[in-house]
Amino acid sequence: MNTSALNNSVIISLLGQCWRWSVFLMFPLLLVLYVQFSGVGFADFDNGINQHKWLIILIYLLYVLLWLRFNRHVKALLEQRRR
Repeated sequence: MNTSALNNSVIISLLGQCWRWSVFLMFPLLLVLYVQFSGVGFADFDNGINQHKWLIILIYLLYVLLWLRFNRHVKALLEQRRR
């Protein structure tokens, strides 16, 4: 096995791990981005209107649904690239 194939395999494996972990890391990322772009402080967000919280949860659930929809395809593509 040559070095480029090994490097390619490592990169593909890393992408696969990032894809799996994105489900868990997306919620805090969405929260930080929402607070940053909406201009609402985190303390205000935490103590404030539930409308903001429901919006974050809705966006996260949409991401999870998309993730579930594309997970099989992404895993197949990564497995194909690994070979």
